[in-house]
Amino acid sequence: MIQAVALLAAFAVGIIFAAVGALKLKLAKVLNIDNAKVGGLISALMFTMMCLVLFIGPMVDAYGHKFFAVAGSIIVFLGFFMLISAKSYRTAVFACIIMGIGATCLTTIGNVLMTVVLFGGENEPAALSLGNSFFGLGAFFTPFVVAILLKKLGYKITGNFIAIILLLPIIFALFANYPEVKIGFQISQAFALLGKGIVIFSALALFCYVGLENAMGGWVSSYASGLGFSDRSSNFVLSSYWICLMLGRLIAAGFGIKALVGPEIGITVSIVLSIAAIIIIIILTVAKLKIVGTIGVIFMGLIFGPIYPTVLGVALADPVVKPVVGSGFGIIFAIGLLGASTIPAAMGIYSKGRTVQQSFKIAIAAAVVMLVMIIIMGMF
Repeated sequence: MIQAVALLAAFAVGIIFAAVGALKLKLAKVLNIDNAKVGGLISALMFTMMCLVLFIGPMVDAYGHKFFAVAGSIIVFLGFFMLISAKSYRTAVFACIIMGIGATCLTTIGNVLMTVVLFGGENEPAALSLGNSFFGLGAFFTPFVVAILLKKLGYKITGNFIAIILLLPIIFALFANYPEVKIGFQISQAFALLGKGIVIFSALALFCYVGLENAMGGWVSSYASGLGFSDRSSNFVLSSYWICLMLGRLIAAGFGIKALVGPEIGITVSIVLSIAAIIIIIILTVAKLKIVGTIGVIFMGLIFGPIYPTVLGVALADPVVKPVVGSGFGIIFAIGLLGASTIPAAMGIYSKGRTVQQSFKIAIAAAVVMLVMIIIMGMF
């Protein structure tokens, strides 16, 4: 049952991360906002998580998992319901802040538990690949459901259905047996991680990666629309991105079952995938044909999928970080979320007076920086 808590927490966070992107075209019409303000909603969600995860991580190390698992599920439900019901941009921003609070609890619990309860706690990259494939499943589920149900049931009913799904983790969270809290945890142990090179450069790499993943999740539907797809077809293109992200992580986890992934292998895999990501984003930036754009999005999901869990897994497996894994995750993910709160917004701002496709130039630059940070991370 504890494994279900970790996996469903990741599933719920995937729904939240994909929600604004999946509903963006309809949400923009309802609230009468442009791409820049839609990017502001994504930034509000990510900025909230960035601030809170620095506190939630150490609190999980100190006080345990159950409270945050239960509270996170309730809060994301309330925030998403508020977003669907929003009549003004201000209300929508507040709803994204509420969702951010709940998502912070769930993503911390999910990632921390994965490293302990999957693969016997001995293979962090494989555990995070398998666990975060459920993040991809949730992120795929959202645009897929929106594409199928929006025209049939309408905006409100479709949104309320998704909101109810967000309550799934609480069913298991209430009754699971959680790992024991480490006795004697001190906050100074968390602060000490700030001076470790493995933490600093993995965090900077994930600044770029998380920003890229969420920028693509937020703008792929608009990218597809710019290539000539209908609103419905644009959401299916977005769904293909998320399901391929999930498949990429499942494939990575499958390889991890056969052999423990050491830090050298993890770094090498991440470097190769980062180079491939740069090439794919360049292709997307210059593509003119629907088929080229669609294939590019599919390959982007497959390539992106393993990068996050591999980089994070290598960092969390470090002997200095592993005893305070909640704090380590909090620091690294906070920096990652700073990227998620800036890169999508920067692309939205750049697209004003241009096209979303042209804003992918920013994504190319971010992918290059990510590659450099992973190379430096491998030196520690």
